[in-house]
Amino acid sequence: MGGTEIMQIAQHVQVEKALNRLRAMGLKVELLADGENRAYIFITLDSVIKLIERQIKYPNKKLYYESPFIVIEVWRGE
Repeated sequence: MGGTEIMQIAQHVQVEKALNRLRAMGLKVELLADGENRAYIFITLDSVIKLIERQIKYPNKKLYYESPFIVIEVWRGE
């Protein structure tokens, strides 16, 4: 093709930078390529919950997943 190499989307610089930014946020991400032109980024729900939990400074809290919600339980005392 005229000396140009077809790059898979999974190896695209902007996709790699996006993955690095997500990982820097503390998210666990995986990339699954589906051919040269399509890829899927998977983020674990556990890592999203932990990211949210780090942002809530209130000491009495519990976060968990109850389909279809991420639940944030807060309480007084104890």
